[in-house]
Amino acid sequence: MLPASTQLLLFTQADVGGHALFRVVPVEVSVRPGQGRLWTDVSRGNAFTPAWQDHARHLSAVGRARYALPWEQTDLHVSPRGRNVTLDGRSASLPLFVAWVALLSGLPLPSPFLGTGVALEAHGERLAPAPREFLQGKLGVAQAYVTQVFPRAERVAVFVPEGSGFDPAPLTALDVRPVPTLTKAVEAVLGRKPDTGGPGATEGVGG
Repeated sequence: MLPASTQLLLFTQADVGGHALFRVVPVEVSVRPGQGRLWTDVSRGNAFTPAWQDHARHLSAVGRARYALPWEQTDLHVSPRGRNVTLDGRSASLPLFVAWVALLSGLPLPSPFLGTGVALEAHGERLAPAPREFLQGKLGVAQAYVTQVFPRAERVAVFVPEGSGFDPAPLTALDVRPVPTLTKAVEAVLGRKPDTGGPGATEGVGG
């Protein structure tokens, strides 16, 4: 397999002086020949917490259980495009998983590809409903991004966990599409369904 890469947009929230600050962080993700490892770029002052890396390994386990793809023959490389970025949460679950499957499958992501959602280890691939205040802030950032970067576009799809609370009224540039699980997100974005059987696709991850 030849190296393949894509830019991913991650929506983050931070507490600054007691106020929630939402922003978008561009991250380069790539797959290269390897042994199923996760590589993180800590240059330019960037950092990845152990919790974030553990979660990425959880996403890998879900992928191996659902798709017959070369998980064990490739490594995933993750590199923020900015400086002094610390990835420490799980809200990149949905976009990172979809992009990972897309790269291994040789399938294109839509441009732009927007999504946010947390997959909980205790429930396998199920996406946890997002609290209204957090999701509304992230969707507000997505709205501003689309309006600025794609001013002539039709409504741009943004994928979020099913059951989340948000107000669609101000999101005039977005088509918010709820999905219940990681694999349903892959199907909605890429049109690829999970494999049943075969190398790399096994049972045992709850959905």
